[in-house]
Amino acid sequence: MRRKFFWSLMAAATLALAVGGILAAAGTNRQARTAAVNELSRQAEVIGRQAEQAVDNARGRGTEALRNLLSEGTVRDLLVTASKIGGHDYVEIAAVRQGELVAPRDSDLVPALGLDGVEFRPATTREFEGEVDGQPVVVVARTIDTGTPVFTLVVLLGRESSVFAGLALVRAFLIGLGAAVIVVAALAGLLAKRLGDRLARVDAAAGRVAGGDFTARVEDDGDDEVSHLADSFNDMAERLAAASDRERDFLLNVGHDLRTPLTSISGYAETLADGTIGAGDLPKVAAVLQRQSRRLSRLVEDLMLLSRLEAREFTLVTEPVDLGAHVGGVAEEFRTRASDASVDLRIDIEPTGPVESDPVRISQVVTNLVENALRYAPEGGRVGVHVEAAPAETVIAVSDNGPGIDPEDLPRVFERLYVAQRYRAVRPEGSGLGLSIVHELVTAMGGAVAVSSEPGSGTTVTVRLPR
Repeated sequence: MRRKFFWSLMAAATLALAVGGILAAAGTNRQARTAAVNELSRQAEVIGRQAEQAVDNARGRGTEALRNLLSEGTVRDLLVTASKIGGHDYVEIAAVRQGELVAPRDSDLVPALGLDGVEFRPATTREFEGEVDGQPVVVVARTIDTGTPVFTLVVLLGRESSVFAGLALVRAFLIGLGAAVIVVAALAGLLAKRLGDRLARVDAAAGRVAGGDFTARVEDDGDDEVSHLADSFNDMAERLAAASDRERDFLLNVGHDLRTPLTSISGYAETLADGTIGAGDLPKVAAVLQRQSRRLSRLVEDLMLLSRLEAREFTLVTEPVDLGAHVGGVAEEFRTRASDASVDLRIDIEPTGPVESDPVRISQVVTNLVENALRYAPEGGRVGVHVEAAPAETVIAVSDNGPGIDPEDLPRVFERLYVAQRYRAVRPEGSGLGLSIVHELVTAMGGAVAVSSEPGSGTTVTVRLPR
């Protein structure tokens, strides 16, 4: 990955530098060309003024002198003057007679650029481009009015456009590009190494977590994407560690809850096998064995149900259900049990009408909540079951006036066996999985469940199901 990152960064930087250099060279070339054309135009103006002076002198000597101007040394003198000025590669003077351009025999520009068919008007400056011997050339033509219809002079100055940017510019660009590539390579190497080292720490910590060491953390004090990755990894590791602790506690608690009834059943079974129990004690022993067997069976069934719920290996079979009547019927089944425990069971049901829901799962929710409330309600206490119909939801609330739950325990009440282990001294019976099952069932039905409690005053579990 480090190599890929390095070469990707190098390629991107080199491409950016190359594009920037090409654009800069193109801009510089345009500027150089404009400057060259302006300089050629200035020189053409100077030579033009000198030619106009020569024409005026010839005109003063008469028409014949004006006609012989081109054959005299005047034009040659102008060319020598222009050569001394410099700043161009070609300088020529041609004449326009009767609308036709007449060029010197050794002219390079006129035939190469095809200027013999161009119309030149007096006192104008024009620009042309073409090639001479395969080299691109820019030409400025200045037309000089001789004041006579016999002929007009045209001064042609040319310069090879390929040298506008110049070899120095190209050389400077190549040197700059090379230096930039070296600097970028060094920076890319350092950045790739630093990034690789940081990612290597994340990889090493991930390997430790995969091996079961949930204490592994990534030390990174930056403020970029890698740092955010490290923070996310550390948060994940903390969650995994917490989940591992909960799983370990769960297994220990389940082992304890399984061992208790098994120990009781095993002890009585050995006593029965020894024949040391009298006939009068047999009903008592049978009742204990039956109670412990039911407790063991309920624990196993709840474990299997919770496992299926958490794995989503169950289906909801919905149908129109009068939730108020259904919840009331389930709660009434506990009337005898509440009376035996000297607990006042109060059932308050508002009409809800038919609601699309799963009656079997609703029964499981209400059964777990009422059993929980009866388990923690004190002798002479009360348990309330209330159903309320709201426009968008149905609210089921089960309350008791038991010992309540400490505020610091409320965020964890839906964890498996948490409440049962924390408050085992208050009510040792039960699997400790009831609230976990309720939470999974209500969530699967698209609802929400919440617990409110005041230590010493009781607990209320509120279920909200969409209508």
